[in-house]
Amino acid sequence: IKELINTTMQMNTKKLSTLFKTNKTEIQKFCSTQLRQKIEYQYLSIEERDLIVIKILERINEDKQIIASKGRKGKWLKGWEESLKTYSKNRSLKSLIPKFYTARENKFFRLGGEFIKVKNPMFEVNMINIYRNWYFKKYFSKVKNIYEFGAGTGINLIELSKIFPKNKIYGSDFVKSAVDLLKLVSKNNDLNLNAFKFDMSKPNLKYKILKNSGVYTSGAIEQLGGDIHNFINYILSQKPIIVIHSEPVSDFYNTSKLPDFLGNLFQNKRGYTKNLLSYLKILEKKKKIKILKLCKSPFGSLMMEGHNLIVWKPYVR
Repeated sequence: IKELINTTMQMNTKKLSTLFKTNKTEIQKFCSTQLRQKIEYQYLSIEERDLIVIKILERINEDKQIIASKGRKGKWLKGWEESLKTYSKNRSLKSLIPKFYTARENKFFRLGGEFIKVKNPMFEVNMINIYRNWYFKKYFSKVKNIYEFGAGTGINLIELSKIFPKNKIYGSDFVKSAVDLLKLVSKNNDLNLNAFKFDMSKPNLKYKILKNSGVYTSGAIEQLGGDIHNFINYILSQKPIIVIHSEPVSDFYNTSKLPDFLGNLFQNKRGYTKNLLSYLKILEKKKKIKILKLCKSPFGSLMMEGHNLIVWKPYVR
């Protein structure tokens, strides 16, 4: 990397195959359309890296947000209400990209465990689109129904509907404003999408998932803090064909490296996604599930890596 400092790099098939722990054939097969858009980046100089580390430490020290604390539900309700109002007026799918991505002014991110700088502040959004196209097409190709829990604005469900137009798509969230937004998006875009209210912290055991289904979460289990057992047990009881999580999971950090150490420090202070991987490994030891894929977040924001991939399926008895 030292030799590449301040050299403009462009995302390509080889780089993505390394980041996603797959092969170039899969990237070409599943992500060729997304790669038509140029995604450029540069590694930081020592001086730039030092300044970024100081900035991160200052933000960690100042940060007061605690995941799953009292009042967080009200903030999500208000946040998705704002998205609903905006989308109701302009009907633009771009307005569905959550503000915690679009409102960022900084142009510093993470890639392959290193800090980078970019000219396009939508770097993380563009990388997410490539990433989810890969794992959606790889792991959901054989299911007929797909459920996303904690769907927010529905931006992932729209992509799923594009990839699998014949599939039944289901999206849920724990606040009414998000569910109303999902219903409006489905109506305006003629999607085969059904929306329902579902609290992952207190799963409704009466809600049944259809046979031949896949389950998906993205940045949703993170909001449960460490209280993940009830939801995972609910999903397991529904016997989906396959489950995909794209979540911030501190187990993936290599804290002997500075960027990972800082990400882990920030993530643990907020309380994101505790116990998920460790609990899934316990279930695997008990022969209740089989873990199919583990991939450290290939990219991330300045502060953390929020896109670790875990794919698993229940054992069929």
